[in-house]
Amino acid sequence: MKNLIEKLSSLDKKAYIIIGISAAVLVALIVTVCVLAGGRDGEPEETDEPKLSQTDTAEKEPLYEFEFGDAAVDPENLDEEGEAGAALDATSLPSKSKRVNAVDVSKWQGKIDWKKVKASGIDVAFIRIGYRGENGKLYKDDNADYNIQEADKAGVLVGVYFFSTAINKAEALEEANFTLDAIKGYSISYPVVYDCEGYKNSSSRMSALSPEARTDNAEAFLDTLKKAGYDVMFYGSKNDIETNSYWQMSRIAGKYKVWVAQYTTPSYPEKDAPDYTGHDAWQYTNKGTVSGIDGYVDMAVCYFENVKSSPKDKSYVPTKAEAPLTDEEKIYSHANDKVTAKSLTNLRTKATTKSDVVAALKNGEVVERIGIGSNGWSKLSYYGQTVYAITSYLTTDLDGSGKEQVPEKDIVHDNLFEPKHDKVTAKNEVNLRSLPTTDSVVVGTLKKGVYLERTATSNKGWSRLIYNGEAVYAITSYLTTTVGGDSSDTEKEETTKPVSDGFKAVSEKVTAKQATNLRTAPSTVNSEVVYTLKNGEFIERIGVHTNGWSKLIYKGQTVYAITSYLTTEVPETTTAPETTKTPETTEAETTAETTEVEETETETSDVTE
Repeated sequence: MKNLIEKLSSLDKKAYIIIGISAAVLVALIVTVCVLAGGRDGEPEETDEPKLSQTDTAEKEPLYEFEFGDAAVDPENLDEEGEAGAALDATSLPSKSKRVNAVDVSKWQGKIDWKKVKASGIDVAFIRIGYRGENGKLYKDDNADYNIQEADKAGVLVGVYFFSTAINKAEALEEANFTLDAIKGYSISYPVVYDCEGYKNSSSRMSALSPEARTDNAEAFLDTLKKAGYDVMFYGSKNDIETNSYWQMSRIAGKYKVWVAQYTTPSYPEKDAPDYTGHDAWQYTNKGTVSGIDGYVDMAVCYFENVKSSPKDKSYVPTKAEAPLTDEEKIYSHANDKVTAKSLTNLRTKATTKSDVVAALKNGEVVERIGIGSNGWSKLSYYGQTVYAITSYLTTDLDGSGKEQVPEKDIVHDNLFEPKHDKVTAKNEVNLRSLPTTDSVVVGTLKKGVYLERTATSNKGWSRLIYNGEAVYAITSYLTTTVGGDSSDTEKEETTKPVSDGFKAVSEKVTAKQATNLRTAPSTVNSEVVYTLKNGEFIERIGVHTNGWSKLIYKGQTVYAITSYLTTEVPETTTAPETTKTPETTEAETTAETTEVEETETETSDVTE
């Protein structure tokens, strides 16, 4: 019996060993199956597919090929007579609970120093992300990416607005998807705003829309952005949204935030809110002054406080935007040479003969030149101060040997210019432009038989000419040195003829469609308002230009007004429009008047006796 028990015990031990080995094998098989099925200890399954790095993910292409428009198609490029807000400096704004100080900006504000904006007390910036032009095309604001990136870096929270001219829901949806693509990867902490203005102007592509259709467009845009997770807001002037004449506000109020534009006296902060019930933000002036922003800017107050948000698409990293050029940087190309005066020449505080004289530069007295302008002026450094002198009065021949130094390359708008000195005229007729590009301002027209001095030609087919003492540009292939013979006498005689200012002569009486400014020059910048022409007041029109301006006679004075705001007949309605945004205006609206250079034919105009 004892032997039997010992045998059974021996068998049990072997069985236990066999069972143990079997169990271990079974566990191993289960683990292997699990690994093959999808992972072990939370590790991802290994595949033969290449993995995307963070950099790979960030290089997704945008859905849209963004274009940048010019002033001619920008619906915000207006000069309508309307309300003017009270002048107010941002530093005077108090800090109030649930009152957030904001500005709205676009490319019209130029290059903005966002650190200074933040330091001045501005907490939020509504930045124009894009617009639909009056030609129906979608455009991204030239400075949108730079403004968003730099505002965010400076600690200014960002909202954006799209300026719509949609004429149906399909276009409004296209604008919404354009906006979504343009802001992906950005921290948009404040609302995406639908901004639709200008529809009361008979020339607007939206003028025929009904309030219902206009509201359909707003809903289509805002609903799309809202579904994507963004805070949204509708913008409108008080006069336009307090009745049902233009919008069906019962469909908008309560569903979306509402941003009201109303300029009152007194204004914010003395007056705490606009005269419109149901507001979430108030644009209270178009004459705000903010450190870091040149000129006036729209200012607003938000009656809600948002915290900084994360980008909706964290996988997309926008490309770093280049800083936009300032107006001065657009005019002056970099220079680094030494110059002296050909004869006694004034150094001035600005590039105009109307500015103050700092000193008179003598021949042989050397100063550093730091910039050469397309306006006929040079920028100089004089004892640490930046001054200006007429370029043609300077020379790099410092010792009178007749040998001028070789300056740095003369490059303007990617054109490399080489000196050339002769007289040219048009083969037929050619535009004179502010820069060597057909996108620049037309400052005059050169006709066949009228001669100008040519000072340089470029590698891209442009010539630099002197016109009214300023440097202008024309396409070289449209120019010639002779017309009907090579008579020097004829050439001298023809040079005394005036060059056309581009206005086609007319003789008719016109009035304003609505209240319209009459200005000293065909430009909404660098010109003064002489008078505001009202509907029913007729004055004589003597010229019409292809740049959209008319030349008029008002009380014996030559003045200018935007052609589309004038009519030869009295319209049935005479209600003046309300302008709630006052954008700055760029070169595309201006003519030769925008550059104030008054050099005469001889050097004695800017020399010291």
